[in-house]
Amino acid sequence: MILEALEYLTTPCPPWARRLGYLSEAIAIRHRARRCAGAWADHQRHTKAAILDHVPKDCGTAVILGAGQCLDVPLPDLAARCKRVILVDAVRLRGLHLPENADYRLMDVHGVAEKLYLGTSLWVRPDNPLREFDEADYVVSVNLLSQLPILPLRTIARRSLSTPIFEHGLSGQIIRDHVRDLKSLAAKSILIADARRITRDRKGAVVDDENLAAQALLPAPKVSWHWPIAPKGERHDGSTIETQVGIWVL
Repeated sequence: MILEALEYLTTPCPPWARRLGYLSEAIAIRHRARRCAGAWADHQRHTKAAILDHVPKDCGTAVILGAGQCLDVPLPDLAARCKRVILVDAVRLRGLHLPENADYRLMDVHGVAEKLYLGTSLWVRPDNPLREFDEADYVVSVNLLSQLPILPLRTIARRSLSTPIFEHGLSGQIIRDHVRDLKSLAAKSILIADARRITRDRKGAVVDDENLAAQALLPAPKVSWHWPIAPKGERHDGSTIETQVGIWVL
């Protein structure tokens, strides 16, 4: 906990990312990934393979949304196949070394987080925030889709906000926006995301089963794999969370 606190205090990031919890979450995920390295290994291997399998020939610029610490991104191989790689996330933690043809961009890929920070209307969404990547050759959203609504919804609940868009399903709206943003790009776009998420109690009984693909108005993925995102022993209440991760070519 002391190391996490020091990292939080010394890591530079946009003010909206710090205030809404993106920095804290990024630090927590890195430590969780170390604890769950064995359970997450197959998922990371499948994700890296999926990214490389869809790289266009003669790829100029590749964009990775939700890059994080690149634990599930084959950065060296991707950089070798593309002239330029742009890594995108809300926060960049220290310790990630980039190839010469790669750079890291801090960005709110949906726009709702900055709106909450600034206190502006959630109704009026800016133009597709991904439009700046329209001239890229390859855009991949990596294990990001189901995470996009979590911190905005947590902020809304903490502030006791009540808006029409929240009452009618802000979570689903955010993930559908992201899919639509990807589809609108001229670049070849790949979505790697949770298709289904199952939560079990300490006895193994299913207490929640979410069809995330349906919420995003996506068909069932043709290729998917299992990811024990919170294996037994990770959560204090003894519950577990597992997902089926899928690939969609948009």
